[in-house]
Amino acid sequence: MKRVIAVFFLFISVVQATELQYRFGRGLSIDNRFYLGGYTSLQYEYRENGYYEYKVDDLAVLGFLRFNKFKIFGELEARNWYYKSKNTDGEFNLKLHTERIYLQYDFNEHFKIRGGRFITPLGIWNQVHINALKWTTSDPVTAVWFYPWFSTGLDIFGFLPVISENTEYHFFIQKTKNIDHEYNNVKSDDFIGFQFKKYFDVNRYAGFNGGRFYDTDLRETTTFVGFFGYLNIKRFYLMGEAYLAHENEEHHTSYSSRIDKESYYLQMVYRVFSKNYLILRNEYFNDRSDNGYLHVWTIGWNYKPRFNISLKGEFQIFEKRANRFLTSFAVLF
Repeated sequence: MKRVIAVFFLFISVVQATELQYRFGRGLSIDNRFYLGGYTSLQYEYRENGYYEYKVDDLAVLGFLRFNKFKIFGELEARNWYYKSKNTDGEFNLKLHTERIYLQYDFNEHFKIRGGRFITPLGIWNQVHINALKWTTSDPVTAVWFYPWFSTGLDIFGFLPVISENTEYHFFIQKTKNIDHEYNNVKSDDFIGFQFKKYFDVNRYAGFNGGRFYDTDLRETTTFVGFFGYLNIKRFYLMGEAYLAHENEEHHTSYSSRIDKESYYLQMVYRVFSKNYLILRNEYFNDRSDNGYLHVWTIGWNYKPRFNISLKGEFQIFEKRANRFLTSFAVLF
């Protein structure tokens, strides 16, 4: 922790500050070149089978320094730093994880490159890892079970020149063990992927992506392809993602198929009145190789008094498991 504090104070000391400003939700900034902020969230879960848990899910600090076309970004997080459930006593875990750390250089709007550990640039939901900015406390299965949340390697991205300046592209590659390897939903040391996203206007976009990664725990390679879209019309928001995946042949035991996993979610959000949103989501997941199956409806409410504060509640109705209730309070400083 002392190292973290020292690094951020070092950043501040090397910037010749003429303008120091703090805005709630947007952090501390110096000359619009240095930024320091953080976030946290409190969460409660109850299931119909009697299980419950409380936790402080995030305690994070993040910051970046801009210098001409360079950007240095870092984010550290203590995840589940306090946890109590029906089966465990309350316990603290203040171990800091490296959520993100990378160096980025912007040649122009058409060509940018970053290297280090970054959020895997795929889909819609995976791009947002801060609870205060999410619509629901829970994450849809497409953002949990289809590819690693984080990648360590190179990401080349920007807007396509000549062909379409409204189309954003990403090509990324990982050929090494992850920075903070254990802190990821899928542990991989070999990951390559791409994404194209077409903006029709500020309220509409759609795209597709794909990739291949090696799971070091399961010792299998997965190839996947996905599609996603977003639409906002006044008070109404509609978004969705769908994925198909094929695993290596040696994982197949009792069948032969080109598609091993398939999943989608479709979410509708309606602003009922100022700062209050009703959420309805349907999601589906099927894993033929492991006989995994999930079908769930989520009904939720999100109260956002400010863009950086969120009080959420939701009820999830599962087809083959206990239903559950989730609520959380999250803030971005």
